[in-house]
Amino acid sequence: MLTAAGGGCCALAVLLVIVDIHPGGCLHIISSASQEGKQLNLICTVWHKKEEAEGFIIYLCKNRPGDCSPETSLMQLRLKRDSGIDGRSEQPSQLVFTIHQVTPSDKGTYQCCARNQMTDVLLQGHFFSVLVTEDGNYTVEGLRQGQPPKFTHRTGTLSAGFRLGNVWAVLLTSLVALRAL
Repeated sequence: MLTAAGGGCCALAVLLVIVDIHPGGCLHIISSASQEGKQLNLICTVWHKKEEAEGFIIYLCKNRPGDCSPETSLMQLRLKRDSGIDGRSEQPSQLVFTIHQVTPSDKGTYQCCARNQMTDVLLQGHFFSVLVTEDGNYTVEGLRQGQPPKFTHRTGTLSAGFRLGNVWAVLLTSLVALRAL
């Protein structure tokens, strides 16, 4: 138990380091699809601020639950910082994977992801499925409009399941408890 003068501040600093908060800012990923005749476009859109783009790779995986990475992806796009756009507003960057003639071999479960290798941030879109009949007719299922994507920080503990408000409540409660010592 910390009882020395200034010990409460030291314990709070240790607690802050353990929690390792790195919120995703304005970053989010959306999966979508568009159709033009027999052609199917699978679209991964990452919304970010200008200064957040550098170091990001957007990629699309097929049939890789739990193992989706740039190395196992069908296609990837490396983002670059665009000096011509104002950094205060969000901007989209899109990876478009085009299947020119959909065949039964295109059937599967797809996922859009993005990773920043400089900050170790990982964004994972929802899984969606492409269902294809023998004659080439297809449907896309599982695209979720308006639902937030999963955010994961690979070395931290913050995710969509653990709200930032809960982190602040724990920190505030800890500070009050340490102050009483």
